[in-house]
Amino acid sequence: MKRIVVFLLLSISTIIYAQQETVEDVQETVEDVQKNVGDTINNAKEIISFTKILTILVVLLLTFGFIKLLNWFFKNMVKNFNRHRLKILRIQPVVNILVWTLAIYTLIMTLFNPSAEAIYALMGSSALALGFAMQDILKNVFGGLLIILDRPFQIGDRINIKGNYGEVVNIGLRNTQINTLDDNLVTIPNSAIISDNISNANSGALDCMVVVNLWLPLHVNVNKVRKITHEAAITSRYLNIDKPVTILFFDHFDHHPATKVVVKAYVLDARYEKLFEADVTEAAKKAFMEVGIYQK
Repeated sequence: MKRIVVFLLLSISTIIYAQQETVEDVQETVEDVQKNVGDTINNAKEIISFTKILTILVVLLLTFGFIKLLNWFFKNMVKNFNRHRLKILRIQPVVNILVWTLAIYTLIMTLFNPSAEAIYALMGSSALALGFAMQDILKNVFGGLLIILDRPFQIGDRINIKGNYGEVVNIGLRNTQINTLDDNLVTIPNSAIISDNISNANSGALDCMVVVNLWLPLHVNVNKVRKITHEAAITSRYLNIDKPVTILFFDHFDHHPATKVVVKAYVLDARYEKLFEADVTEAAKKAFMEVGIYQK
């Protein structure tokens, strides 16, 4: 009987002791959790404070305003130095990217002052997260960088991409804008541009070749027509006289027999393309009617 009583007392003591240890472990765990949560909150308050958020917003707004001021400056430079228009416009997207990069880098290094290990870890995790969440945006950004570095075209070039022909007016990180001949502003994602064929009319040069097509009756005096079209081309104020003027003749018998006259010449500025074409067509047509090639 005594043994049973002693055994029961020992068992009760063991259970009470174990419960006391469990309670102490739980209390320690709770204290550790509270301490970790408090440290995390304090660190978050240090990293994301009202002052830092306000500073970031102010710097971003100032950077945006500075970019707008730079764009205005470039536009005035183009107006004042029209002969160097394309050279000036090529610098604009590069300067914009450098300004944004410098602003973001300054914010990170000044406000957060991360260690090298933190930077590497952040870059790795950010790249992984952004790679899944922002695939399309990253494709466009990399496409913009490839366009700026590889330079298949520049601002001021006349290109044909996806059936849109016009002057490149802006090369951004996400898209490129083209002003068509109908004065429509077309925005094309950079990822679509780098994966498609691009036709560039002037390739960075100020002048470009313009092709004017004229249709005449099949039986015409070739020498007379050549003289008229050549005179119509060289008398245009938009012609670049330093480049040759070529007159070509082709016969067509598809629907109605006709002679196709092709005038190839260079204009002083790529923006004069349609003005030159209309100028040559109007002058040649008047001369053709005077000599009787065109019948009323």
